[in-house]
Amino acid sequence: MQITFEQVSHVYGVGTPFERLALQDVNLTIPSGSFVGIIGHTGSGKSTLIQHVNGLLQPTAGTIRLDEVTVSPAKKLPHESRQHIGLVFQYPEHQLFEETVAKDVAFGPLNFGMSPELAEIRAREALEIVGLDYQAVKDRSPFLLSGGQMRRVAIAGVLAMQPKVLILDEPTAGLDPAGKKAILEAIYRIHREQSLTTLLVTHSMEEAARYADMLVVMANGRVVLVGTPDEVFAQSELLRGLGLDVPDTVAFVSQLNRRLPEELRLPASIYREEELIGQLLARMAAVKER
Repeated sequence: MQITFEQVSHVYGVGTPFERLALQDVNLTIPSGSFVGIIGHTGSGKSTLIQHVNGLLQPTAGTIRLDEVTVSPAKKLPHESRQHIGLVFQYPEHQLFEETVAKDVAFGPLNFGMSPELAEIRAREALEIVGLDYQAVKDRSPFLLSGGQMRRVAIAGVLAMQPKVLILDEPTAGLDPAGKKAILEAIYRIHREQSLTTLLVTHSMEEAARYADMLVVMANGRVVLVGTPDEVFAQSELLRGLGLDVPDTVAFVSQLNRRLPEELRLPASIYREEELIGQLLARMAAVKER
């Protein structure tokens, strides 16, 4: 599903003393099937942006197009379209509420009118997709699972709706490094296998660099930079000016290149650890051959 923002603005608390402009003149096209990292400081407009995609918020001005569906200040996202857009909030375990895992994951399909039999099938499939054994967890309380398992159950509840768009708002917040990697690897695998359009809101440049094929940088309610990771991380001075750090690999390459002769310098576009290691090994081999 392609998502297009055209001159979208959003104002909270219109006409009250708390009126605040959260989005301003956003123009953005997210191609169908892409994995998009949305980065920026707290208050930059990231969460406001994604809540327009699934209809939680309506634009104050401008239009949003989701394939053939158009949303505007006068036109809400149709109810039937919402099941195609799954949103996983920060700390998604707070979305859990049913007494068993199976009931929690099946809630969405049931709410959209599916039969109990089909909802159970959807729940089983979704739990298996996120790496949980249905028979082992279906009758357990979701609140007695580990933090990482709770995240997986919450994501399964969204996947049970078989969405075309998967939106994740800081899905790894509060997890240890191993837990973060496990969740993100699972999300990336699901993205590829289900051919989803995936939006990942994150503060982590490393997370964005590793998984996204398109990055959107936001500041003060505006989109200030859009491009591939190569293109965005090449603007390191602009990112630092926005108070954002480049990935550790990009910073390392920049510092290393200052000390290397020109013929041995590394491409400034390197941002994945595996590529960095490969380039370093190649340089070492070249030096040994001299």
